[in-house]
Amino acid sequence: MSDYYPSARAKRLIGRSYDEFTRGYNPFGLIANFAVLDADASLEEIKEAFLKYGAVKIRGIYSPEKTTRLHDECIKLSKLKPKDLSLVYQSKKSPFAGGFPSVKTNSFWEYAGDKRVAQIVQAILGQNSTEIGNSVAAHYTARGIHRDYRNLTEDPTSDYFFEKPEKRIIRILHYCAPQHMHGGQLGIIPFSHDGKLWAEQTKRIGLKKDLEWFYRHRELVGKLRFSKDFSETDEIERHVVWINADPGDIVVTNSAILHCGEHITMPRYFFVSTYAEANEEILKTTDKTAELSFNIKDNLFKEYHQFLASRGFLGSNKLLKRVLK
Repeated sequence: MSDYYPSARAKRLIGRSYDEFTRGYNPFGLIANFAVLDADASLEEIKEAFLKYGAVKIRGIYSPEKTTRLHDECIKLSKLKPKDLSLVYQSKKSPFAGGFPSVKTNSFWEYAGDKRVAQIVQAILGQNSTEIGNSVAAHYTARGIHRDYRNLTEDPTSDYFFEKPEKRIIRILHYCAPQHMHGGQLGIIPFSHDGKLWAEQTKRIGLKKDLEWFYRHRELVGKLRFSKDFSETDEIERHVVWINADPGDIVVTNSAILHCGEHITMPRYFFVSTYAEANEEILKTTDKTAELSFNIKDNLFKEYHQFLASRGFLGSNKLLKRVLK
């Protein structure tokens, strides 16, 4: 029998038939909070939506066949089949996250360097851009609310500092599964990627919480098994906006946006690729990543970035020149 823990839901009004109102409402629901566009939307429209919202779901980037193939490659790399989720629940197997798949196999190149994906990234960042990291997730979620590349996005001296960003890092989640099955969800705190937008939009909806209030979520989630009290996490999580993705969709995000992963209730796989302008600040970061994670002089690393350069990512030439010298 499962344990039942106290939560904020037990402290609010119970609805007439169900607990419709017990979590509290999300004030971000009063305004548009992320964008949804089709794969054939104009690049200018996609760029404008990305700069405003920091999160854009693009529907139908991949065919059912192509997204199923990505799903199968994630299973192959992670060695976790859908039915293994029950073993992960029992702690007999661990979820999988990471792997730098593109420098281990060319099976992921057609996704990180997909022609439409390349057009979208380059429309936002320009051609002096490159892919700076990628990973696979299987039965995995990062539940705590956080930013990516915190060494840049939370550094006041960086051009990527969320309070006043001059530059942006793009992270793309490629959601994959066989057709008619669960793709995935990404939770975001809208407008948290840009201090000016945050001030404007939270004023519109009357939200008086500052961003530091949301940072507590990651620590609180880590303590739940000891405290067994969900009151504080529920209060924070009611502000999360969930982006639902079907297989074949991608979600284009700004790495500076506060975000979190969904609860794992069914098999879940995705591939994530990250892009940035090939400037000195970014290349220093990739130097450290490459040294720690793989042999940058492997032929596959060279071939991969040559492939990206052929897809218009001219920053890959700069990256190759730097790391292969």
